[in-house]
Amino acid sequence: MLIETDRLCLRPVTMDDLDDLVALHAEPGVERFMGTFDRATLAEWIALVGVDWAEYGYGRVAMIDRATRRLLGRTGLKRLPEFAETEVGWVLHPDAWGRGLATEGACACMRWGFENLTVPYLTAMIRPDNARSIAVAERLGMTPTRRDTLLGEAVVVYLITREAWANHGSLQVAS
Repeated sequence: MLIETDRLCLRPVTMDDLDDLVALHAEPGVERFMGTFDRATLAEWIALVGVDWAEYGYGRVAMIDRATRRLLGRTGLKRLPEFAETEVGWVLHPDAWGRGLATEGACACMRWGFENLTVPYLTAMIRPDNARSIAVAERLGMTPTRRDTLLGEAVVVYLITREAWANHGSLQVAS
């Protein structure tokens, strides 16, 4: 899978991304909402991303700046078997915040998901104090549907159905 948007190149996360992901997750603004991930934990996470791609045909992707080739963050789809749902997620380096890049990357992945998978809806599990991610979910046309717990953390589950996505015409991202 390779998706290009106006500003991003999205491709599956690989072990070549490990150093960049370690740096990303060391940022206090990222750590605050994602928790602490050391090098070994992130290497395990990347291996699990590979398992998701092999098992489900989709997974997390690196968000690469098309102009600079720098890894800005990650997005993509994740099957959550414990919920029998597929989640879209995003994590962006703080120096890339406020430019619409999380929305652009997640939008492209959601479109890919609805075009290539049979999922009836996509979710985003967001801590209730993460105002930036809530704003991204809302720009993507997602609405809060329930409260839940993910990895021991209270989250609000945002959701968009296939039908609502088809009617959410304000998001146009080049591919």
